[in-house]
Amino acid sequence: MQTLVVKRSCERRLLQGHRWVFSNEVESPLKMFAPGEWVQVVSTSGRRWGTGYVNPHSLIACRLVGSQNTEPTLEFFEQRLREALAFRERLYPGERTYRAVYGESDGLPGLVLDRYDSAWVMQITTAGMAPMTSKICEALVRLFNPAAVVARNDVSARALEGLPLEKQLLHGTVPEPLLVDLHGLKVRVDIWEGQKTGLFLDQRDNREALRRHVVGAEVLDLFCYQGLWSLVAARAGAARVLGVDASREAVRRAEADAQANGLKDRCAFQVQDVLQFLKRTPRESYDVIIMDPPALAKTKSALPNALKGYTDLNRRAMLVLRRGGLLVTCSCSYHLGEEAFYKMLVRAGQAAGRSLRLLEARGQALDHPALLAMPETRYLKCAFLEVR
Repeated sequence: MQTLVVKRSCERRLLQGHRWVFSNEVESPLKMFAPGEWVQVVSTSGRRWGTGYVNPHSLIACRLVGSQNTEPTLEFFEQRLREALAFRERLYPGERTYRAVYGESDGLPGLVLDRYDSAWVMQITTAGMAPMTSKICEALVRLFNPAAVVARNDVSARALEGLPLEKQLLHGTVPEPLLVDLHGLKVRVDIWEGQKTGLFLDQRDNREALRRHVVGAEVLDLFCYQGLWSLVAARAGAARVLGVDASREAVRRAEADAQANGLKDRCAFQVQDVLQFLKRTPRESYDVIIMDPPALAKTKSALPNALKGYTDLNRRAMLVLRRGGLLVTCSCSYHLGEEAFYKMLVRAGQAAGRSLRLLEARGQALDHPALLAMPETRYLKCAFLEVR
């Protein structure tokens, strides 16, 4: 393994537990390394930081993986997977659907691994982890004997690392239909075409927290996608639930899941642009509104316009709520930080003539653990607000 020398300027951040070295923090000539090459990382002061992998063409030049002399062997991946799965099994005993690996937080930067019962879906986003695909798959097969392992490598982040966008069946056969137990519901998963790797698993704990607020309520679920918030609300005792999404295919899936779970009498779905729906909905029509939009700020430069969009959506949602109603509002945009998120909500409340009482400040589910020293690993904001 070659040695990558980093400047002392990044030592404080690495000492705190951050796992990235940026290109302007590298002392060694980056052109001497191949994309994805695993290296020993040391600083100009002589401190040894461990093993990482390099991409000389990326802003994030090196991602730390393990201690000094860590080799990317099959045994290494088996051990990391055992540790990650043991953690999830403590969180969700008996569950078979969860995020099994969350990148840096599980010591496997560039890898996301989701379990959907007997089918496992991996997503690899970095040049250093891409050559490890076969080892990761082999480790999965040896440890868990899955029915299928699928690579959903179709995310735009791969392009930044010089990797192709692709989908592959790596092992076995995907069950058809693929049904999982989640929230006490039977949910159909499309791991080939569904958002992310099939479902939005990062909201699972927040959906569970919704249950106590919806008994007997009229509920509106905006940007509902496959309708999991809606179905949880209906199962928890909501009187009526309407889910709205612009995707006809997502609404079709939501309707099918409502039918399969015996909730169609209380749970309806509508294909419509959310902003247009809010503009046409009379004021004070619902007791509870859930708003879980896609990331409006995918880059830092997009943040000013995204803030306007978030503010307008939340203002209009507050107007559609009955006095004293509950707004569950979210943002998965990393570039919109928590402080800016809550300031935006204050502005939206002011514009709507509403006062807001924060009941719960929540984030991503526990199977998406964040490293305290790496704010990049914490992206989801979810506020439960009483709107008065």
